[in-house]
Amino acid sequence: MNKENNIVDFKRISNLCELFISQMKKNSQKKFLFFKKNKKWIGKSYHELNVSISKIQSFFLNAKVRKGDRIMLVCSNRIDWFIADIAIMACGCITVPCFSTNNAEDNEFIIKDCKPKFIVLENINIYKNNEKVFKKIKHKILLIEENEKFKSFDKIITETKKSKKLILKKVRKTDICSIIYTSGTSGKPKGVMLSHENILHNVEAANELLLNFNLKEERFLSFLPLSHSYERMAGLYFPLSIGAKIYYCNSLENITNDFKEVNPTIVNAVPRLYENIYKKIIIKINKTNKFSRYLFLKTIENGSKEKNFFNFLFEILLELLVKSKIRNIFGKNLKTFVSGGAALDPKIADFFLKMNCQILQGYGQTEASPLISCNTVLMNKTSTVGMPVKNVKVKIADDQEILVKGKNVMYGYWNNLKLTQKTIIRGWLHTGDLGYMDEKNRIVITGRKKDLIVTSGGENISSQKIENLLIRNKEIIQAVVFGDRRPYLVALIIPEKKVGYQKISKLVKEANLHLNAHERIRKFLLIKKELTYKDGFLTQTLKIKKKNVLKYFEKEINKLY
Repeated sequence: MNKENNIVDFKRISNLCELFISQMKKNSQKKFLFFKKNKKWIGKSYHELNVSISKIQSFFLNAKVRKGDRIMLVCSNRIDWFIADIAIMACGCITVPCFSTNNAEDNEFIIKDCKPKFIVLENINIYKNNEKVFKKIKHKILLIEENEKFKSFDKIITETKKSKKLILKKVRKTDICSIIYTSGTSGKPKGVMLSHENILHNVEAANELLLNFNLKEERFLSFLPLSHSYERMAGLYFPLSIGAKIYYCNSLENITNDFKEVNPTIVNAVPRLYENIYKKIIIKINKTNKFSRYLFLKTIENGSKEKNFFNFLFEILLELLVKSKIRNIFGKNLKTFVSGGAALDPKIADFFLKMNCQILQGYGQTEASPLISCNTVLMNKTSTVGMPVKNVKVKIADDQEILVKGKNVMYGYWNNLKLTQKTIIRGWLHTGDLGYMDEKNRIVITGRKKDLIVTSGGENISSQKIENLLIRNKEIIQAVVFGDRRPYLVALIIPEKKVGYQKISKLVKEANLHLNAHERIRKFLLIKKELTYKDGFLTQTLKIKKKNVLKYFEKEINKLY
């Protein structure tokens, strides 16, 4: 343990549970995790968490769980998620985290595939929403919140009077600690097997990436789902490794208020959040007076870099009247944003940088635990996703696919050897992403192999590039581009309310000016209803399932040709 800044000594850590034990031994009374109750933030210390974790572990051990048993965890972000995860792993078991919003079909598939010993549900509502699946295996159900029909965490912790000691059941670095089912944009979920070593590699690499921020008393606001590999690593185990505090956001509707109350120093988010913030700021600025709009435009312009007294004074004015106000949206202590989970539009990243909000875009996928690369403060280029992180090798295949090798690469897919052998070849993870390395060894993503459109004229086109160009506009919520084996490209566009065909037509024409002739949208269709997970059009991480969209709107798309 680094005594000055509470960063753990990774040489002495062999599993994720030891991250917690290491911090607890030094900071037992320090508050670590926080939740909001009656508008007040309440913290739980390492000691308090240890008592609860030990009691839950004792319950599992008394139930004769064995090393390697799977325990499914269906829960939203809350302190009990962490308690369950550590208790499960301390038994030598494997956590199978699932989104609390999973549909019954996905939950049924996961249960059949991993055959869990127990299923931990957040509350009775999740049980009721999936009753067709869960009622057959009620004996395996354990709730977090108290309910008379099931055994619950609340009861176990209350009724177990004597505090137990947390026991590590020969948990090795190479043991599988988690099976994370990736939602995928097509087909059934795939169970990614990750070891303690996989995630610990990521945590240590994240520490090295953020060294320039003088990590000491950091605060994180957690709102991305912990069931996703990105938040679990970057928003839970990385903060734990540096002795940070984590505050759990109850609702995204209250996030603006939470930012001001918590004053986070590091914020992990996906591009969707940054896009929404950017659009809201633009809408708000457009409603202000001419002088305010002028100042804002000057702020986001590159402007003259000439150092003179006038520019110096003008920069102070912009800072006082524009930049500081925008930064204050996120509290008073923000050191950096980190963006991951999908591609971030460089224009939006540049906007935040011009507001003096540091933003570092990273790249990864669940199969890499998930971190592969990330920009740093000293080498931050928004059109890239940075250099490969510590102990990770990256090379570009002949077909431009990005290949990855290192301690971050998964063991494989659970119960799917055939797909594992197709995905990991001679130790190299075939990511399915396309890209190249720039002159400074930073990765530039150009698209997804499976999203690559090959027109009837033989042109290879990245649909992602075009879609990002369209959704950059505040009037467009979603855009999906099609054209595989067709003579030209078309788009389905979901606009904001009260935005009509003429406005969208103008925006499409403007986007086309930035595209090559074969990349341009020739025709488009407006869709009134937003694409959602509930309707089967999005993954849990808000990626569009193009096959499902194409199948549902097939007749309408065919009419565009």
